[in-house]
Amino acid sequence: MNLKEIISSKDDLYSIEFDYNSFVFRLLTLGEFNRFNIMLNNGVIAPFFIYEEIFNICTNYRYENINLNILAGYTISAGNLIYELSGNKEGKQFLIEIAQKREELNPDSIYEHMKIIILTAFSAYTPKDIMSMTEKEFIYNFVNAENKLSKTVEGFKRLDLKAIYDELYNPKKEEKKPSAVVHNVEKMEQEIGHWEVQEAEQRFLQEERERLKKEYLRKLDNRKK
Repeated sequence: MNLKEIISSKDDLYSIEFDYNSFVFRLLTLGEFNRFNIMLNNGVIAPFFIYEEIFNICTNYRYENINLNILAGYTISAGNLIYELSGNKEGKQFLIEIAQKREELNPDSIYEHMKIIILTAFSAYTPKDIMSMTEKEFIYNFVNAENKLSKTVEGFKRLDLKAIYDELYNPKKEEKKPSAVVHNVEKMEQEIGHWEVQEAEQRFLQEERERLKKEYLRKLDNRKK
C-alpha cells in the first residue's frame, strides 16, 4: 500500500511485519466482529479459515513486498491479530481503553470544545466527518456553529479568544505582596500573662531553694557550736 492510499484512507490503519513482509490493515467493524465472533464461539468453521477471511477483508490485499513465498501462517496470524485488536478484550482491558481515550480526548481542550460545538449545532456531522475536514473547514464550521447556537440557545457563550490569548501569550505576573503581620492583641496578652505567671513561679522556687539552703547552713552552724 503506497503513502497516498494511507493518507487518503478513511479507516484507521495499522501494520504488522513478518520477516521481510509488511501488512497494512484496518480493524473489523463492530458488526463484522460480532458475526465472526459468533462463528468462532459456535465452531461453525475452523478458526484458521475465519482468520484468513478476516485478513482478506481487512487488508483488501493491500500489503507491501508481497511475493509468492509468503507463508499461509502469516495471513492466519495477521487475521488472528486483527480479530484480537477489533474487540476480543477482557472487561478490565475494555475499561482501561475507555480511560485512555478519555485522557486523549480531553473535554477541556480547545479542539474538543470546537468539535463538540460543531456536533451540537449540526447533528448531521459525526466525529469521523470532522476528522476529514481541513483546518480551514474546521474553523469555518466552528464559527458557523457558534453563530447558530448564539441565535438559538439562550445563554450560549462564544469561546473567549482574548482570555485564552492573554493566558497563553500575556500571562500576568503576580506581584509579591509584603506579608501583613496581624497581631491578635488578646491572645498576646494571654500569652504574656502566662509567661509572667511562669516566671513568677520560677522566681518563687528559686527563692525557696535559697531560703532552705540558708536555713540548712544555719542549722549546721548551730550544731558546730
